[in-house]
Amino acid sequence: LLPELPGRLGPVGTSAAYRPASGPAAGGDFYDLFALGDGQLAVIVGDVSGHGRRALPHTALLRFTLRAYLEAGLSPRSALQTAAPVLERQLGDSLATVVLATYNPRERTLVYACAGPPPPLVIGTAAVKPITACSAPPIGAGAATGTRQSTISIPGGSLICFYTDGVVEARVQGRLLGAPRLGELITELGQDANAAALLDSVEAETELRPDDMAACLLRVEGDEQRPAIQVEELELDGREAARGRAERFLLAGGVDPIDIENVLASVRASVARHGRVLLALHLGAGEPRVSLHPQNVTTLEPPTRPQTATAGGMPT
Repeated sequence: LLPELPGRLGPVGTSAAYRPASGPAAGGDFYDLFALGDGQLAVIVGDVSGHGRRALPHTALLRFTLRAYLEAGLSPRSALQTAAPVLERQLGDSLATVVLATYNPRERTLVYACAGPPPPLVIGTAAVKPITACSAPPIGAGAATGTRQSTISIPGGSLICFYTDGVVEARVQGRLLGAPRLGELITELGQDANAAALLDSVEAETELRPDDMAACLLRVEGDEQRPAIQVEELELDGREAARGRAERFLLAGGVDPIDIENVLASVRASVARHGRVLLALHLGAGEPRVSLHPQNVTTLEPPTRPQTATAGGMPT
C-alpha cells in the first residue's frame, strides 16, 4: 500500500518513509506522491484511526479516492470537500487525518489543505510560520472539512516536510518531540535530508513511539530567497460566520483589529446573499489584503477605499 517513489519528479527531489509504532500491529499511515498532467506534482499524507486489518482497507480507500480527485484537476481544498462526504460513509466510525498538496515548479508555489493533521514544515533560509487558526477537522469527525487552504511562495531553495502525528508525538523523556524540534532535525541533516534519514533521527532521539510515523520530503533547489505565505483561505457559511471563525482567522493573519469589524460586515452580507463565501487573506509586502469570493467562483473586486477603510481592498 505504500508506493515506491522516484528520487525526483521533474526538478524536485522526493523521498518518503514509514515506520510502524512500537508494537506488533500495522497501522493506518499512508502517503502518495505523483506527477499531475499539467506539470505539477501532488502529495497525500494521512493517517486512519485503528491498526491491523481493519485500518488497511480504509488506508487504500482514502489514498486512491483522494488521488483521483487531485488527478481530475481539483485544488487540494476542493478535493477534500468533494471526497469527504463519500469517504465518511465508507469509514464508519473511523477518523482520518490527511493533508493534500500540489507544488507548481514553474510558479514555485505550494498549495495545501489539511483535514486534521499538522501543516507541512517549509524550511529555507528561514522557516515559514504556518497560520493554523480555524483549521479544518478530520474526515469522519461529523463536521464539514476542506474549509482551509494555504498558498506558500518558495522562490529559493527549501525543504518541505509532510508528516503524520506520530512523528511529533514520539516521546523524549516523557515529552512530545514537537514540530519545532522536528524542524531542527531537518535543518541538522542539511544536504543529506531525506525522509528515511529524518525518521532515523527521530528514532535516535526518542524513547517511545506509540503511533506509526510517516514522512514525505520535497527538496526544492534554488538560491537563498526565503519562503513566505502568499494566501490563506477560509470558507464560511452563515453558521460559521456567526461563531466568530472569521474574526479569529483575520486576527491570526495580522489584520488590524480596528479594521476587522468592517471586514466582518462584508462577510455577513456576502454570506447572506450567496450562502457560502471564501475569505482570502493575501499576505505579502505591506498590510494584509482581504478579498471575498462568493461560492469560490467569482471574485468581488474591491472599490477604492478611503484612508480610514479596512485592511486591503474591500469587496462590494
